[in-house]
Amino acid sequence: MVLYTSGCNFRCPFCHNQELVLKQGIATTSLNAIIPLIEVRRHFVEGVVVTGGEPTIQDDLLDLILEIKERGLSVKLDTNGYNPDVLNVLLRRKCLDYIAMDIKTSWGKYPLAAGRDVDIHHLEQSLDLLQKSAPEYEIRTTCVPGLVDGTDISAISRLVDNRGQFTLQQFQTKDTLNPVFSRIAPYSLETLQYFREIASRNTENCRLIGI
Repeated sequence: MVLYTSGCNFRCPFCHNQELVLKQGIATTSLNAIIPLIEVRRHFVEGVVVTGGEPTIQDDLLDLILEIKERGLSVKLDTNGYNPDVLNVLLRRKCLDYIAMDIKTSWGKYPLAAGRDVDIHHLEQSLDLLQKSAPEYEIRTTCVPGLVDGTDISAISRLVDNRGQFTLQQFQTKDTLNPVFSRIAPYSLETLQYFREIASRNTENCRLIGI
């Protein structure tokens, strides 16, 4: 089961969930309405993915996840890693089973990829938390031409220890937040495979998705 939260603290120009990011035409549902939906599904699903938008900007995220865990379901959280304090609380409560954190590009180019000024220390804190405290974790990078190249992949892969999964994701051109990115041709399969070769020099677990 997948729960999508609305709103985001980033404005990544290549994002294809712009309705969620900008809350345009999104029908919102309260926590009290979500819990019954989870309850009726608890006997035929194994877990819940909480994604977005950016889930960590939600005030009731901890309450939601605790309600899910009380029903015996696993929880995966997708995050951009910009709220390490929230992530720390969730990890200390031991209510997450898997975390996927996006690292958009190398640190020097991050404002271009995130669409805003970024304090890299927040991201470094979140990455440190995952490596020290997460049961299982994944670092995910969308390979956007102009924002991510082989040099960036090499830099990011050095941040992933061998306990983590490094995922390279194909860029999707549909309905991007910045329309200019809808006209950018995605990398070829051969280029993505080359990126994986680069990453594999620094980390053991690298995969391609979305191809």
